[in-house]
Amino acid sequence: MRRTVFVVATALTLSSGTVSGQEKATPQQVVQKVRQAVGYLSQKGEAGLATFKERRSDYVWADTYVFVIDCERKKVAANPLFGFVGMPLSDLKDPTGKVIGPMFCPSGTTEGYWVEYHWPRAGQKQPARKLTYIKPVPNTPFTVGAGIYDNKFTTTDLETASGQ
Repeated sequence: MRRTVFVVATALTLSSGTVSGQEKATPQQVVQKVRQAVGYLSQKGEAGLATFKERRSDYVWADTYVFVIDCERKKVAANPLFGFVGMPLSDLKDPTGKVIGPMFCPSGTTEGYWVEYHWPRAGQKQPARKLTYIKPVPNTPFTVGAGIYDNKFTTTDLETASGQ
């Protein structure tokens, strides 16, 4: 419980005012940015992680951002807003207490997929339902993700809409 509170408190503190709350990312934008990030990391490898730690990059837009998970080491590899780099996936929990870290590391797939959990929007304290698109980076230990905040879509709706 203590770690969960720390994770949420840290997230709320670090996210305040860092992403524009005026524009909402679309599922299509999320899929496009994740696929672009996968291509970038496929070329750059671990050296490319620095890009995904920067708050001012093409991978931070609207009300979302791209993050990177190291599935081999089972840790957060890059996150431009929440400073979780190095955090074990087993410690990454949403405000409801759901362990979400392992959802970001698929077993035996190279395809993208959507997951659901709760997370505070940038600059807000109240958690909201978040749907995140995850895609493994071929020939690396990394997966890349970005999400939308939405109460209507299901993961099945998003898979259909994004051509999955």
